[in-house]
Amino acid sequence: MAYAYFAFLDVMGYRYYLDKDKNDGTEIFKEKLISSYRAFEHIELGVLHHKSISDSIFMSSPNSIIDFLKTAKNVYLRFLENGLLIRGGIAYNKHYETQHITYSHALSDAYNLESSKAIFPRILIHKAVVEKLVNESEGEAQSRELQLLLNEKLIIKCGNHFQLHVIDNDNWITIYENAKSIYLENETWINEDPKLFEYHNWLQNYLFNFPPKGNRKQKYIINFEILE
Repeated sequence: MAYAYFAFLDVMGYRYYLDKDKNDGTEIFKEKLISSYRAFEHIELGVLHHKSISDSIFMSSPNSIIDFLKTAKNVYLRFLENGLLIRGGIAYNKHYETQHITYSHALSDAYNLESSKAIFPRILIHKAVVEKLVNESEGEAQSRELQLLLNEKLIIKCGNHFQLHVIDNDNWITIYENAKSIYLENETWINEDPKLFEYHNWLQNYLFNFPPKGNRKQKYIINFEILE
C-alpha cells in the first residue's frame, strides 16, 4: 500500500449557515461554497485527488509536500475570502483509495488532528510530515525540497504542534480584512458563544503575531471592557 499526504478539512459553522439559508429563504451559503470550491478548478486529479462531503473536504497526493501545502493554503484563503473559516489536519501515512473504498491511516491521522487538536481555524500538520522531510534531508534532492519549504515559510510551530502558515507579507492586509468582515457580519452570534468568540479571537491574535512593517491596522475584537 502506498504512502500519501492527506488533508482533512472542516468548514466551520456549516450547520449554522445551512440553517440560516433555510430560515431566511436564501442560498447565500451555497453560493459561498461554490465560489470557495473554485480553488480546485485548475488542479488535475492525477496530481491531487480531492472531494467533499457535507462540511468535510478531503485532499490526498503522493507528490511534493510543498505543492500540497501551497494548495491547502490556497483553499484556506479562498474560503476565508468568501467569509468561511477552515479547520483541518494534514498527515503522511499509508493510503489506499478506489472508487468504492477508502482504507487510509493518513486520513485517520489527519482527522484526529482536525477533530481533537486543531480547535481553532487553523490547519495542523502531523509530526510525521516534518519527520519525513528531516529524515530525507541527507539526500541532495530532498535537501533542496526541505530548503525550499523553509524558504516558503509554509510551516510554523505553535506550542508542540506544527501548523500550516497561511500568512505572508503580501496577503496580510487581505486576510485581516476578510477575518474582520466575518467577525463583524456575525458579531452578535459570535459574541454570544464563548467557543466561537475564542475561534475568532485566536485568528486575530495569529494575524497580529505576524504584522507587516508599518502596519497600522487595529484589532477588531475587544476582549475586555470596563463597565461604567
